[in-house]
Amino acid sequence: MVLTGGCMCGAIRYQANVDKPDVKAVCHCRNCQRWTGGSSTTNVIIPRESFKLIQGEPKTYPYTADSTKTYHTFFCGVCGSGIYALKAGSLDDPNLEGEIDYELYTKRRVAYLKPLDGVKQLEGMLMP
Repeated sequence: MVLTGGCMCGAIRYQANVDKPDVKAVCHCRNCQRWTGGSSTTNVIIPRESFKLIQGEPKTYPYTADSTKTYHTFFCGVCGSGIYALKAGSLDDPNLEGEIDYELYTKRRVAYLKPLDGVKQLEGMLMP
């Protein structure tokens, strides 16, 4: 399957050639909440080598996660859309096959959201 997507203004476009995403996860960590201005992010984990930018260059911002590891966000410098970690909302077709695999940082899930039925619940990050 070829996944394609990009930012809100169209300055950045990408594609990924994968059989299927390795993992689909909803993350409730504080950094994802701040990054989106929402209660969580929906993320698609794919092999790095399958991802290719086809237009534009994202800006990056380093941050320390709840796990104390340093990560980098990659986003459009024009409209601010988060690009990768691959956010399902940036896909042209965010309706991925199958179900969500994990909910991450569930201890930070906002009170008005309930656990997703049949989804593995982790209090922290998914570690490879």
